[in-house]
Amino acid sequence: ERVAPGTVCLVAVCDMRKEPAENVAAEAQELLGLKPDVFTHAEDALAARPEIQACDVVTDPRSHDDLVVSLLEAGISVICEKPLALTVARGQRIVEAAERTGRVVATAENNRRDPMNRLARACIDAKLIGDPNFLLQVSINPGARISGTAWRHRLAMGGVLFDVGIHTGYIIEAILGPVRRVDARAQQIQDRIEGKEFDGTPVTVEVDSEDYFTALLEFENGMQGTWTAHFASRGETMAKRLILGTEGTLNLPRDRSGKPVQLQRGGETIEGEALLAELPDYRLSEVEARLFGERPSSYSFEGRETDRKLIAAEMYDFVHAIRTGHPPEADAKAGLRSVAIIYAIMESALRLARVAIDDVFDGTLHAYQDKVEAAGVA
Repeated sequence: ERVAPGTVCLVAVCDMRKEPAENVAAEAQELLGLKPDVFTHAEDALAARPEIQACDVVTDPRSHDDLVVSLLEAGISVICEKPLALTVARGQRIVEAAERTGRVVATAENNRRDPMNRLARACIDAKLIGDPNFLLQVSINPGARISGTAWRHRLAMGGVLFDVGIHTGYIIEAILGPVRRVDARAQQIQDRIEGKEFDGTPVTVEVDSEDYFTALLEFENGMQGTWTAHFASRGETMAKRLILGTEGTLNLPRDRSGKPVQLQRGGETIEGEALLAELPDYRLSEVEARLFGERPSSYSFEGRETDRKLIAAEMYDFVHAIRTGHPPEADAKAGLRSVAIIYAIMESALRLARVAIDDVFDGTLHAYQDKVEAAGVA
């Protein structure tokens, strides 16, 4: 609201549980000065507030396709939290409904709008490291800890590698282009986690999904890479995203940390204003510039403020798509492709064989996703 006043008016909050919806409505009133109406069913909200044009779906991934398709068929455009859908087949339902109804579907992926990821892509486009040939992607996370919500650790919701790892799938392709094939191995290391939900509620999770994978990546442009995601470390943790090129390397910071991108050529490390000097055409979009500055080489905000800025940017993009007919940056197909990337890794680990992303994207391979679906059947 402060970045582009009058762009959006939040008129309704809907949750099957009334208390959380009331809490969100109260927070919205504090932030925006207007309290939205509260409903427990989407149909009631649409009937009571016929002026509604768009909806933000933030439920668990197993519910996404039914909710999004019903909203699209009611004439409502939707921005849907990642993952777009629990499986590729469910995601295809959303893509087909978007095409059939002509409504906008955007996938809420905040990290791709991180200015440091924008800067990294600008470095690649300007060939500051020559032609990229290898990606090292490592994410080692602490074990014995709930990753935001307890359901993320359950196979019936896709598992933690799916729900959290999907962020990285978006970023890898946004910066380096499409992945063609993967060859992966995976394990379940933890079987029980005692911790706290996002709201501080104590919870115990009986884990039934893998929490570690390593994948060899082959990109459409011929470059290679390795991607390790581990959510069960009982010691050291780390995050590393290093891109090697024919003329140098690019060291990217952890998403949303605001730390600088580092370019290294020979023994010289270039960052900050020196890096910007090599990118005279690098600029953020008008709205993102209002949030982070026109040419940021780093930033320093408290985590919640960073998240608000990135969500504001993705919301503006969504509304702009509705009003102009220009596709959102991350549409339903982009969201579905990221679902396919993670499941290609898990299908490869299940088959102990190399898997093409297209074979998962078009539904040819789905054995691991069948396990996910079965896990949700009472």
